[in-house]
Amino acid sequence: MKKATIHWILLSLVFWTFSSCQKEPGQGGLCSIKGKITKDWRVVISNPGTSTGIVPAPDEDVYIVYGDHISPDDKIVTNYDGEFEFLSLREGAYTVYVYSKDTLGAAADNPERMEVKAEVVLSGRRDSKDLGTMMIYDIP
Repeated sequence: MKKATIHWILLSLVFWTFSSCQKEPGQGGLCSIKGKITKDWRVVISNPGTSTGIVPAPDEDVYIVYGDHISPDDKIVTNYDGEFEFLSLREGAYTVYVYSKDTLGAAADNPERMEVKAEVVLSGRRDSKDLGTMMIYDIP
């Protein structure tokens, strides 16, 4: 009787140990998130009609937040064509963002800094998501 109880306890501990090892979002997996940043040059930042052209945005900082973390966990810089890619991610939820001038202009709380963000969930072991194009704004 005592052997059976000990076996059940040990079996329960082993099951509990392995089932509680759920990995959080972050580095160390086979997933990836990629995208492209383009910049809309506007003479008057709050007026879309004053756009002088949309171009790739090289050398922009792109941030990623893992899961429900509060602050950014990693940062990369876009290439010459405005492209970026976060590699070696585990499954889970992520927030990717970049800063832009605020399209509200002087009426904004901080006219120099508006976040442009995308939320994505990587669900497969080798999942790869393309965020497409994220638009930021600036004055020429």
